[in-house]
Amino acid sequence: MFKKYTLNRLLVLTATAGYAFLLADTIIEHLNTFSQETMSFIPPAFSLIALVLGLLAVYKWKGKIIQVIHVIFFLSFLIASAGLYFHLEEEENDEQLTTEQRMHEENEKEKPLLAPLAFGAVAVVGLLGTSRKWEAEMNARK
Repeated sequence: MFKKYTLNRLLVLTATAGYAFLLADTIIEHLNTFSQETMSFIPPAFSLIALVLGLLAVYKWKGKIIQVIHVIFFLSFLIASAGLYFHLEEEENDEQLTTEQRMHEENEKEKPLLAPLAFGAVAVVGLLGTSRKWEAEMNARK
């Protein structure tokens, strides 16, 4: 099945598999924070969208869908940056926290600082697959 796929297509397939892993991982890791922070929905939602579009891109492998998934890979860098910001962000208003929130914070495990950078790593692999450097290879398969 994969013998007819070009290196570009296989790289995009690998990046798409990375989004499948990130979808499962972010759902598990953010499960406790979904009810308290609306921003915690962004990584799983983005991973799901990128997974669907990535599978579509690998299946169709035409010019327009390749451009769309290329933009998704760039947006993945923004998700990584935003995630890094939110994981590093400290509570500024400690005095305004309720007792329930303080108890929750004591029980909550610490946010992994470098975990959001996984979105950037997946984007690098995907961008290699959609790079214009290998555009001749893409045109040869049309």
